[in-house]
Amino acid sequence: MRIFAPLLEVEINTNAMRIAQRLILLCFTLVLALTAGAQSKYTEEADNAYAREGYYEAAEAYKRVYPKIKSIEEKGRVLFTIGECYRLMRDCAGAEEWYEKAITAKYYKENADVFYNYAECLREQGKFDEAIVQYQKFQERGGDAGLAAGRIKDCESAAMMIDEPPTRYVVENEVILNSAQFDYAPAFSDKKGDEMVFSSSRQASTGSGDDPITGESFMDLFQSERDKKGKWSTPTPLNNTVNTTSNEGAASFDSKSKEMYFTRCIYTKKGNFACDIYNVKKQGKQYGVAELVPIIDRECDGCNDSSQVGHPALTPDDMNMIFASDMPGGYGGKDLWYISYDRKAKTWSKPKNLGDKINTKGDEMFPFVHENGTLYFASNGHTGLGGLDNFMAASTGEMQFDTPVNMQYPINSSSEDFGIIFEGDKDQGFFTSNRPGGKGKDDIYSFKMPPLEFCLKAVVYDYDTGTPIADSKVVVQGTDGSSYEIMTDGNGGFSLCDGQIIAETNYSVDVSKEGYIGTGDQFSTVGLTESTTFAREYFLQPIILNTEYELPLVLYPFDKAELLINDEVNSADSLNYLYDILVRNPTFVIQLEAHTDTRGKADYNQNLSQRRAETCVNYLISKGIHPLRMKPVGMGESQPIIKDKEIEALATEEEQEKAHQVNRRTIFKIIAYDFVEPGDN
Repeated sequence: MRIFAPLLEVEINTNAMRIAQRLILLCFTLVLALTAGAQSKYTEEADNAYAREGYYEAAEAYKRVYPKIKSIEEKGRVLFTIGECYRLMRDCAGAEEWYEKAITAKYYKENADVFYNYAECLREQGKFDEAIVQYQKFQERGGDAGLAAGRIKDCESAAMMIDEPPTRYVVENEVILNSAQFDYAPAFSDKKGDEMVFSSSRQASTGSGDDPITGESFMDLFQSERDKKGKWSTPTPLNNTVNTTSNEGAASFDSKSKEMYFTRCIYTKKGNFACDIYNVKKQGKQYGVAELVPIIDRECDGCNDSSQVGHPALTPDDMNMIFASDMPGGYGGKDLWYISYDRKAKTWSKPKNLGDKINTKGDEMFPFVHENGTLYFASNGHTGLGGLDNFMAASTGEMQFDTPVNMQYPINSSSEDFGIIFEGDKDQGFFTSNRPGGKGKDDIYSFKMPPLEFCLKAVVYDYDTGTPIADSKVVVQGTDGSSYEIMTDGNGGFSLCDGQIIAETNYSVDVSKEGYIGTGDQFSTVGLTESTTFAREYFLQPIILNTEYELPLVLYPFDKAELLINDEVNSADSLNYLYDILVRNPTFVIQLEAHTDTRGKADYNQNLSQRRAETCVNYLISKGIHPLRMKPVGMGESQPIIKDKEIEALATEEEQEKAHQVNRRTIFKIIAYDFVEPGDN
């Protein structure tokens, strides 16, 4: 229970959220039901407690009088309303039992919303399949079909996200910080991020009374410190100039961690009063006297303004404070507003709404402003996974923000997730959630983005035999300036892992072994968002002088010597294969040979092939290969691979043409591997 804050004791306005999504008017139905039920002398006390939002008191009162009620319709109403009390206390596990009893009592004949609200609680606990069944029953009993279909789709999407998380964040429950009660809305109270203040209703809270809304202790602010090993100390309450017998929580600190702004909701026996923001200065480890920040004038004649104001968040320059409020002029339930500070006058400006890009017909609360200006907040009005979700909106100017983006699972869940904060410029921090598996009703969770892990694993083989080659030399170079020289093991393998391959870097790999043609390739981690292992196999061809080595297909236009380049063929790319070999093997001297088929005159073919070989060599020279390393030789039709008689024996012209193409080839031979560029010796 902490929506405006557990401290603020104003529960999440479910009706506002549902209006925003064109839901049915549960409020209207409920009012009618309560009006009818108020005629019963047994439920009068419970109905009154419910009406003033004393949900814990109401639930206990309904349970006491339930055995006395005779009417089946009234029994159904009471069972449903007990379920509503638990739901509005954010205890969906407790609400399940009472919704089930109300359904057994056939209360759905009076109000089909019992199926919908039951489904909402199931969904919030991650019970998606069960929730879908209840949404379907809600629709079958006359509920909004579009609403039911939308919620079913939400369940399916949420289940898929949880099975295959769309983000890499690692989330952990901070057990030491949490209790069996409400623990929420963390805030760093020092510059290093090793001191934290948060809200809690644990038993150590000030005062002996219980909040009639939650049945828990009233909310107080607690503090904890993190040691050098990253362990948090047992939380202790702030001093009594901050904590009172009313509710305090949802704090924020200025950039110097010298002043704290927090929310206080005063409570008396007459009931809850409006919540406001207070300011207090730190005095060593203690705090001074808290002073009201006068955002709303509650003292003027005839004002009677009961608007809720809370959840302060200062911008990094301390010049603006964003907060949540349901004051008039907003777009829905709770909106995000801001005030600006005048250093000369030492006063805050009048509130301004952050606008409809941020605010919706639902609730927007728990703001936090990152040091880079990005606004983070919780909302149930923007599309999310369920309940409150954490959103982020990049800064686009002075108190202007881009369209909010859902932070996805596991930061968000089908339960309520809110109050996110970051540790400086690190991609880690804390947030609050009441997701299943927690220690209490709201728990504080840590989150961090683990570093991407990249690995290169490869094996080097002999091209001809397929056997691994041990003691091959591997050189891996990165555009970040890193360089690794490795020798392959007895199985021809090598690897680079454990932080040696890093993000946003291009790498080149060179593999060499005496007596073999060196090879290699490139790979890149630029733009990758998932940890990746690059698996490679490298094949080294033995060096055999004056032996033909094939090239990828190099073609030329008919009766011409230039390289054929069109939409289907790029002969320059084929020659780049040879260029790569010559770069990786700088001592090689090659003979580049061009062959024609046997059609046409021999001397013509000889001349054509010579020009084609020279074209290839000139291309490689243009790429930077030394001319003395290449000898162009036109072979004409002198060395066909397929003889004319074999071609003539083929059945079709298509087969014969393919055979002629085999003869029209460009190859290279290694004629020496002791080249030294002039001037280097």
